[in-house]
Amino acid sequence: MPPTREASEAELDDLMARVSQGEREAFTPLFRALHPRALRVAARRLGPARADEVAQVAMVKLFTRAAAFTPGRPALPWFYAVVANEVRAELRRTRHAAGAVPEHHPSPEAAADDALAERELRRALQGSVDALDPTSAEAIAVLLGEEAPPPIAPQTPVPRLRPTPRPLGR
Repeated sequence: MPPTREASEAELDDLMARVSQGEREAFTPLFRALHPRALRVAARRLGPARADEVAQVAMVKLFTRAAAFTPGRPALPWFYAVVANEVRAELRRTRHAAGAVPEHHPSPEAAADDALAERELRRALQGSVDALDPTSAEAIAVLLGEEAPPPIAPQTPVPRLRPTPRPLGR
């Protein structure tokens, strides 16, 4: 069986838009494209033993909430937000149950997956920022530390008003 290529971001966006509009035929290819990514993210943070369950729950939530997805928007940031929420929820459950989470040391393969996920997120973020108006795009760049904040205009001092005395006893 020849190796399958990963779906492009445009293909994922299209599949997610179709699923969000109720098109059942798009479900299986979208699941096949996103589930390995969910597994990589979960394994990187939680280790392989807990990754499968967390990835599965994330995929269920993704498809349960598919109608909330806005067609025309990038799918990967939305997808990674769902997966990240499930990973954090699992970390909270584990901390609550055991008092601490055993530390997971990622493998070299996980580091490569991290780099891939980081590139995907950065491309998706840049696409979203490019679609914004210039003022909003500048605000995002400042929040991300990519640009210095604009200078704040000096404020003119406001004179202090003295309170008007009131008659006592009324």
